[in-house]
Amino acid sequence: MMSNDRKYYSKARQENKTASSLPAHLAGKPQRVLVFGLGLNGGGVGSARFFSRQGAKVTVTDLKSKKALSASLAKLSSFPDIKYVLGKHRLADFLASDLIVKNPAIPWNNHFLKKAQSQGIPVVTDTIIFFNQAPALIVGITGTKGKSTTATLLAKLLKKKYPRVWLAGNIGESFLDKLPKVKPQDVVVAELSSFQLEDLALIKKSPQIAIITNIFPDHLNRYASFREYAQAKTNIFLHQKPTDYLIINDNDKFLVKLTKKTKAKKHLLKTTNLSPLEINIALATEAARILEAPQKEIARVLKNFRGLAGRQEIIRKFQNRIFINDTTATNPTAVLVALQFVTRKYRQPIILIAGGQDKNLNYEKMAQEINKKVKRLVLLPGSATEKLKKHLKKEFSEAENMEEAVKKAYDLSQTGDLVLLSPGAASFNLFENEFDRGAQFNQYVKKLRK
Repeated sequence: MMSNDRKYYSKARQENKTASSLPAHLAGKPQRVLVFGLGLNGGGVGSARFFSRQGAKVTVTDLKSKKALSASLAKLSSFPDIKYVLGKHRLADFLASDLIVKNPAIPWNNHFLKKAQSQGIPVVTDTIIFFNQAPALIVGITGTKGKSTTATLLAKLLKKKYPRVWLAGNIGESFLDKLPKVKPQDVVVAELSSFQLEDLALIKKSPQIAIITNIFPDHLNRYASFREYAQAKTNIFLHQKPTDYLIINDNDKFLVKLTKKTKAKKHLLKTTNLSPLEINIALATEAARILEAPQKEIARVLKNFRGLAGRQEIIRKFQNRIFINDTTATNPTAVLVALQFVTRKYRQPIILIAGGQDKNLNYEKMAQEINKKVKRLVLLPGSATEKLKKHLKKEFSEAENMEEAVKKAYDLSQTGDLVLLSPGAASFNLFENEFDRGAQFNQYVKKLRK
């Protein structure tokens, strides 16, 4: 980083440090806070803890049952004063609140929110609160795939250079759990979903350093079109300053065009013939260099980095077969990438486990690749599976659950084959989330016997 950039970041930190400790609409210290959507990924839990510690009367409401939310509820067991309305939402709870903290998965046009806002009740998210209050430099990372890998690696690369590096956001690490601990000299690495980036649009803020891994169709059950989804992603750089940084893959022509009008310093990385993991590594490394991480430390961390769980992860080699977990492939394009990668790397016949719930995505190209590259196919139930079936030209087996899917895939395989879980769909009809899906795959693969 150049010396004038150092001055800029020092100034940026100081500006954040001296800002009001609460956004303007929170200055009255609300007494009744409604957490709208507890969820299973940490955000709702962090919000409930944050406001409980401030002495607010917190109510949590979620459509899921107590049993389905048991893991999240366990994390709040030391806060006995929190009230819960589970399995339903009640308008009275919204209208009785001084503040509503919305889960990112809930759209802003939700009718309960609109009713509350019509009565003058403010609605925020953990992302809005964090970006308004965090005194440290923030590196934001978004993309359809590769966010978590890039964010996790970057946090590791920066740990020797900076006193403290915080990893937070859409990675199971709540922004609000971190907020009270963040100091001006720290660095925050924030994984940001398209939903969280919608929040940044409302406060006209972007991180000082932004990384976009890729953008291809996803979440079209939430967005009216791919264009609308991609537009949400642009908020990561839309409000950057000329002294800020934007890092993207130069081989991604869509990204190059999408970011054409950025005001930030644009770093275009040449990534020809690199695997998805190698591209993520290149993006994280470039950000680490901008932040002056020592080259020796970069080399040391990269030497030991193997990627994250559930991302084309080898789980077991058994009976001369390889079992690979790619559960985070939650859309068809991710499956295309996985099939291309494993075909090139392993050159072994593929037994694919796929299918699940649809996000209003197109499955024709995925089916075409399966027809060409997959030896045998096992399908999990769901609305995406039904769409996929219409385009398949080869036989397939069906399984009611992951245990049955793993057993069928193994029975269909022969020595020298590769068994790949790469669903191309959401998981919520059978599993808590994609990580539960991956964990079950791992469990049953490890139970396989001759």
